Amino acid sequence: MKNAKVNQSLLKNVNRKKILSLVHKSGEISRTEVSNILKKNGKTVTNITNGLIDDGLIVSVGYSDSTGGRKRELFTINPEFGYLIGIHLGVHSLRGIITDFKYKIIASKVIPITYEESKESLLLKIKTVIDALVKSKGINTQKLLGIGFVANGLYNIKTGVWIDSSNNLNWKNIPIKDFLKKTFNLPVVLERNSRSMALWEMYFGIAQKNKNIIYINLGAGISSVFINNRKIYKGASNNAGEFGHIVVEHNGYQCTCGKTGCLEAVSSGWAIVKQIKNEIKNGNESEITDLCNNDLNLLDIDMILTAYNNGDRLVCDIVDKAIKYLGISVANLIELDNPELIIFGGEFTKNGKLFFKKLKSTIKKYSTPLPFDDVNIVVSSSDEFAVVLGVITKIRKPYFVIEEV
Repeated sequence: MKNAKVNQSLLKNVNRKKILSLVHKSGEISRTEVSNILKKNGKTVTNITNGLIDDGLIVSVGYSDSTGGRKRELFTINPEFGYLIGIHLGVHSLRGIITDFKYKIIASKVIPITYEESKESLLLKIKTVIDALVKSKGINTQKLLGIGFVANGLYNIKTGVWIDSSNNLNWKNIPIKDFLKKTFNLPVVLERNSRSMALWEMYFGIAQKNKNIIYINLGAGISSVFINNRKIYKGASNNAGEFGHIVVEHNGYQCTCGKTGCLEAVSSGWAIVKQIKNEIKNGNESEITDLCNNDLNLLDIDMILTAYNNGDRLVCDIVDKAIKYLGISVANLIELDNPELIIFGGEFTKNGKLFFKKLKSTIKKYSTPLPFDDVNIVVSSSDEFAVVLGVITKIRKPYFVIEEV
């Protein structure tokens, strides 16, 4: 009998999440429609929706237009059920947002940071941003549901310690999860940039209807995310997707990870910048010097793409080599994973129409026809808030997703 009671409780929870997910997906829906779609009897649906109303998760939005029969009451997710905070530790800025339960951004704040900034200063700024977000709209702190934190690099999924970040010199071994939990007394979720972007694509972007996806971030570094049946594959120690550290040149350049010949040491933003700087210092000419006003410390990816689009010889030689190795590597991913969609995001996609055209052509060259013909290769449509919106979906997820038993 004890097991029967447990199963009944579990079933109720599963049905509750199914109904709540359907309300979210539909925007507005009636009890009758829920019953028909989920094939549940009317009494069960009524009992569960009444519970969701009592808990404040859904609200009535009026009645449907009559088509001759009885009008049906319509329900939607209650945006005021709770609020979600997201923080992104970027390269040059710290960005924070607070949204309602339907992901509408109700406040945002951005403050500058530097690469050399101390961990103490960064932690203080994170606290300052969150405090400002909460106070800016007079949010009821009792309705705060959690904080999502996202940054470049690696974190320990068990301890919540951020191990390192190539974007921030002193962001190493930071117990960020404990810091946020103790400071704000709220649940905290962590995620890496690329995975947070992949979550944004699944919830808000190009991949809302796809199941098997690879997201590839091309910026200062290179990383990937594998999504199978709409679940991110994380691997045994949460490190799956370190695409930039596969070896592509036996005697290649040294990578930041310590190995030589990594894809990231040839095709990433930092590697291309380094190669161009070396060539110019060795006496080779390039319009890059004009673009950066003869200060190579200012050289960035946007300048490189501008020179590439203009056909600068030195830049084209280096970037075309990067594209070759990147294209071969992506072709190998297609053979291994057979995705239906590959999304490229990151700085190289912002001004990189020619770059992306050549990359796609290279991927095709090194792929076999069948898997290549079945995959759609696109550039992300993300905006400035995408990475931080992606991480906060993890706060709301437990209310909707049916956990594995």
